[in-house]
Amino acid sequence: MALPRAQRLCRSADFAAMRESGRSWTGRHLIVAVRARPDRKHAHFGFTTSRRVGNAVKRNLVRRRLRMIAREFACQIGLTCDVVTIARNSAVRAEYETLRQDWLRLAGKAGLFGPALKASVNRDKAPSPVADAPQGPPFLPPGTPPSPGA
Repeated sequence: MALPRAQRLCRSADFAAMRESGRSWTGRHLIVAVRARPDRKHAHFGFTTSRRVGNAVKRNLVRRRLRMIAREFACQIGLTCDVVTIARNSAVRAEYETLRQDWLRLAGKAGLFGPALKASVNRDKAPSPVADAPQGPPFLPPGTPPSPGA
């Protein structure tokens, strides 16, 4: 199942507006740019892969992977915004899971996920469906004695 056309950025004017008023975060394989759009009902995604990434076959492979990642997390994004993902040269050599983790880390930095999901994204793990469930006791660094009531 593809990312619905209603959730894709297709017009060059949308990409130009992103360059002018959006904010971006750079990772090892990707750049994620975000622009708030309060007039929209849900997030919209755009993907850019230049010829520097590789030939058409390689660029399409990277775009398919990025669309799969966006489709997987589109319903968990708590903002109405435009999200443009730009593939860097190294993206074509990266495995799917590596691209996914890079995108999740950058999306977490951009604040695309709600607070319950942000913690799991910051640990470079996929958000779990039970992220809203109560968590156990807080993590104690090694050598820290537990509190008397625990």
